[in-house]
Amino acid sequence: MSGFPSLQPAFTVRVNIDAPLPVGAQHGRALTIVPIVSGTVKSEPGFEPALDAELHGTGYDYIRNDADGRNMRLDVRSQLKNKDGTLLAMYYQGPVALTDGVKGALSGSSDAKTTPYGDSFVTFSFETGSEKYKELENGIYVAAGHFIVNEPGQKGVVVEYKVSKVVKGA
Repeated sequence: MSGFPSLQPAFTVRVNIDAPLPVGAQHGRALTIVPIVSGTVKSEPGFEPALDAELHGTGYDYIRNDADGRNMRLDVRSQLKNKDGTLLAMYYQGPVALTDGVKGALSGSSDAKTTPYGDSFVTFSFETGSEKYKELENGIYVAAGHFIVNEPGQKGVVVEYKVSKVVKGA
């Protein structure tokens, strides 16, 4: 289909989240802040500029649920330190469908299971002062995410995104 963009697999993002911090609301929908305590960003083979990074410090996910309770809206701000020492800011935003599986994963339910990809679709963006990674700022990135529970060696919930760059179609 001429003119439509294509997707190039770019990287996998994995973040470990901590317990939510309910802030409340002064006006409108209540704000909940979820600390992102660790994580990684690993480029897919052949993607440039390549990232092999870890979350640096704590990131935060500012979440507001839709009034109808069907979706929550993510607004994530975090920072990465690449293996070469380069620092980058990484942001992502988008809706997460509050399915029974997502609710179970986030509530710590004893019968919670890893959710399939497709409950969460987000857009990613980057900021850096490094010329080597500057091209990341010019890309449009989309991702599908899911929640991983009870992963061996991991404490708490892991959120994983498969991120693709939007590129010129055929």
